[in-house]
Amino acid sequence: MEIKKNWNRLLGLFLILILVYWTVNNIAALRSITSVLSSAFMPFIIGSAIAFILNLPVKIIENLLIKWTGKFKSWYRIVSILLSLFIVVLFFYALFFLIIPDLQQTVASFIEVVPDAIRKAINVFTDFIHNNPRVVEYVQGLDIDLNNLQQQAVHTAQSFATGMIGSTLAFITSTIDSIVTIFIALIFAIYLLTMKETLVRQVKKLVYSIWSLKWANYFVNVGKKANEIFSSFVGGQIIEMFILGGMVYLGMWIFGFPYRLSISAVTGALALIPIYGALLGGLIGFILIAVVSFPQALWFIIFIIFIQQVEGNLVYPRVVGNSVGLPGIWVLLVVSVGGTLFGLVGMLVAVPIVSLIYSLVGATVNHRLSQRDLNVQTNSSDLQRNKK
Repeated sequence: MEIKKNWNRLLGLFLILILVYWTVNNIAALRSITSVLSSAFMPFIIGSAIAFILNLPVKIIENLLIKWTGKFKSWYRIVSILLSLFIVVLFFYALFFLIIPDLQQTVASFIEVVPDAIRKAINVFTDFIHNNPRVVEYVQGLDIDLNNLQQQAVHTAQSFATGMIGSTLAFITSTIDSIVTIFIALIFAIYLLTMKETLVRQVKKLVYSIWSLKWANYFVNVGKKANEIFSSFVGGQIIEMFILGGMVYLGMWIFGFPYRLSISAVTGALALIPIYGALLGGLIGFILIAVVSFPQALWFIIFIIFIQQVEGNLVYPRVVGNSVGLPGIWVLLVVSVGGTLFGLVGMLVAVPIVSLIYSLVGATVNHRLSQRDLNVQTNSSDLQRNKK
């Protein structure tokens, strides 16, 4: 029996090695296939993500309605979905309502500042020519074909105009595609939320019909744990968003920075990008404040770096790290590595994925040690089996 087990393990290891070897040698083909499939299923992927996020307020509203009336009614689900959509739309409307006035003021200030800056640049250039006649003589002595330069300028302008037309058409097409994709995604998300219990039951029936009872139970428990971790992660990110926005607003109010309402709203929204969202918000804030006062914008950079350190090292690991059961140091490591390897998507999903793996590995290790009657402590050495 033991020999058969060892052969099965060797066979499994051999198959895994073959799979890894094939994947490495066909990485380009896999990327192409993945790209085609992701494009085809993108509305449904987005719809699933929307449904997962909306499921949090839907459950809260449903539980409040059940607590209020004492029993569940079929129309609670529709009311909960509609209220959740209304809350999300209201949030984004409020966000843009806060940003647009400051953006208008910034653009107006920028338009006022630009002519003066251009005039100063022209004066500096004129003074340079006046004070450096040798440079003018050198330029005049160069063999420059003005006709050729003119033709190149005309050709460049024509190419730019053609490119602008093409870019405009591509932008219109992309906008229409995005609207259609979002519409399909919303319909699919509403369907998933409406039929979520039925879909979960159907998936469970499929799992139990394919695998043995032991493995089916394992897969179902892994799915349940994954749902808990991802739900906790999304909830933690939302809490983090409000905490960071509040910290930025309070600090900007104390130090008298302008545009504090819009900058704190943008920075809070960008907190959905783990750890580095504060820095992106700081860059946007620097641009807005620099139009009013460049020295104040430099002070703002120092302020936002301090906020980012507090948020990244104290707030985020505790709020999000504790909500998904991942230690704070792991959160920092995972976000950095995930962002380096997979960009923004990697930063967003790395924490819950690694948290799930961390949880499963920890449970497996503890189970194996329990089966061997071993109790490992920090100072453990030369362990013996526990006496019964």
